[in-house]
Amino acid sequence: MKAKSIAAILAAMAVMAAGTTVLADAPYTDLGGMNDTTAVDYLYDTKCLSFVTGNQFRSQDVMTRGDVAQLVYDVSANIPLATGNLSDVAQGTANDVMTSVAAQGILKGYEDGSFHPDERVSREEFASVLYRYLKYNGMADMDEVVKPYSDEAAVAPDNQLAVQVLHSKNIMVPADNQFRPKEGMTRGDAAQVMYRLMHSEGDYVSHVQVETQMLRILNAEYGSAPQYFRQGTMYWNGDTLVLGIKGGPSRYLKQRIKKDMSRPDVVVIRSAKLGRSEYDQIMNRAINALVSSEGVQNYVGAVPDYVHEQIVLTVKRPVSQATLDEIASRIGAGLVRIESQDSIREAQLAQSAASSSQTKKTTGDTVTYSPLIDQSTNDAIQYVQDDILK
Repeated sequence: MKAKSIAAILAAMAVMAAGTTVLADAPYTDLGGMNDTTAVDYLYDTKCLSFVTGNQFRSQDVMTRGDVAQLVYDVSANIPLATGNLSDVAQGTANDVMTSVAAQGILKGYEDGSFHPDERVSREEFASVLYRYLKYNGMADMDEVVKPYSDEAAVAPDNQLAVQVLHSKNIMVPADNQFRPKEGMTRGDAAQVMYRLMHSEGDYVSHVQVETQMLRILNAEYGSAPQYFRQGTMYWNGDTLVLGIKGGPSRYLKQRIKKDMSRPDVVVIRSAKLGRSEYDQIMNRAINALVSSEGVQNYVGAVPDYVHEQIVLTVKRPVSQATLDEIASRIGAGLVRIESQDSIREAQLAQSAASSSQTKKTTGDTVTYSPLIDQSTNDAIQYVQDDILK
């Protein structure tokens, strides 16, 4: 499968899609020495650099096993999160991420239950991790026969196939035809490789930049973003930013979007029944109704689904008819959708199988709500509000 096709599939699975126009610049203060920061900006913009702490990227630092595990997990959107039990990693998110990547055979731990998160990763080891990641997604086929690197004989036998596959897909291809398998994989080189892995030749839409511009417009048009969200919603449908507004847009909103946004073509305005604040109220009532009927032990989580104009309650097991009646009596019919964890797992397995066979089936509107997107919106609102108050 060609690198372009791989990028298209991975972009579809990622939280944000891939491409190439304007990016939200990464905030690292030490990128001046890099000839091209596009890859770093792209990975930062798509929230794939959580292993980088502080305000410096340190492009020449060699990636560690912990760094690589976090990078692969951030890039992927289909690695199930597992509970961490690695002996040399503190309990918490990092342990869970490393356990999750190890559980899928992408970057395994050691037989004694350790992970060695601070161990440096060589270029050939990094290639093998990416090869197993592609294999996990059913995309590890060789594209074409390529001329071997001049130093390919130095690649360990266990890593030979991985190096050749990434070479054939033009994902990890040094310009000087020297692979340098034993050298450490630097952060800068890793960013370039992952950018080529994820990047599609389509038109890139920076969700961060578009959201920030839109929130500035909403502040100007409605007095404040929170004021807008009393009567409207904002969410991503793929690379389209949708404004759902009760009663239609304000008088000059469309003109502001056309004049003040770098990508007005990705914005759509639709009529909506509810504003975001009303979703919050309905969600709280739905949670209370569920917990009062079933107990807190059956409650998993709740999110608003702006696309289908419903609240989605996730439960551990199917609820009783009495609970359904209680929710309907408190909220009304059709506003709450209940999904059990079992049905979600079945849907995820079906989606994984479809990705592996490289087929795609759609039935109606396939957009789903992501809590991460809403958190991004919350962060953007706070950013704009803080900026206005300065």
